[in-house]
Amino acid sequence: MGFDDMEAQKAYLYDPARMEERLRLFEAVTLPSVAGQTDPDFTFLIVTGNSLPEPYLARLRALTAGIPQCEIRQYPPRPHRRIMRKALLDWRGETDAAHLQFRLDDDDAMALDFVAAFRQTAHDIAPIRTRHPAVAVDFNRGYVYTAGAEGMKLWPYTYAYSAIALGIVVQPGSDITIMGQGHQNLWQEMPTVTFTHSDMMLRGHNDFNDSRLKGKKNVFDYQPMDADQAAHIRARFGVDDATVRAVFSRP
Repeated sequence: MGFDDMEAQKAYLYDPARMEERLRLFEAVTLPSVAGQTDPDFTFLIVTGNSLPEPYLARLRALTAGIPQCEIRQYPPRPHRRIMRKALLDWRGETDAAHLQFRLDDDDAMALDFVAAFRQTAHDIAPIRTRHPAVAVDFNRGYVYTAGAEGMKLWPYTYAYSAIALGIVVQPGSDITIMGQGHQNLWQEMPTVTFTHSDMMLRGHNDFNDSRLKGKKNVFDYQPMDADQAAHIRARFGVDDATVRAVFSRP
């Protein structure tokens, strides 16, 4: 999406309707999946522009205050991948230790055991990763969803190298980051390992993201959840349909 100048881009990004949707999705869907990880030993960087209006920054701080893994960092305007790469390298510091990286958009969710499964896989593939600067680990099954005052609607989804439930194991001395290229192109840059045995990702489709196919907004057959599906989503992702309804029903 192109803009004529920085002010036009800010006007789009910080439009009240857009910000309200993003923050409600972040609160009701993304953050429960972060806070409920069975392996809590990770840092979740939340990167914003330094022009984020104060009321939204204050709200973001309030939403994340009780989640110790969350760390908000702000940067001046730059091309997206460049600033996200900088944020990751700033966090990592000296590149003298192997580490794991994953990414998550602000309307998506990862399964509650994603960090644990990712860490276990990094251990299991030690003979592979020690011979390469980075190796990608892809959990490729889950759902696309929509959310609103009526709750969540789902569409089963299996998709290779989606941005959710995808990580890389980076070796010492390498400055590779998961934001260095498009997530869908990781297989062109490094060895990959794929798992498809359980639901690991919730991918959000809404009015203000770019996950939809251009000009084809209704290609997915979203269906309301029944009680069993709602229980499954709550158990796998920590996302409660009643909470989604309540968050989106607020004035």
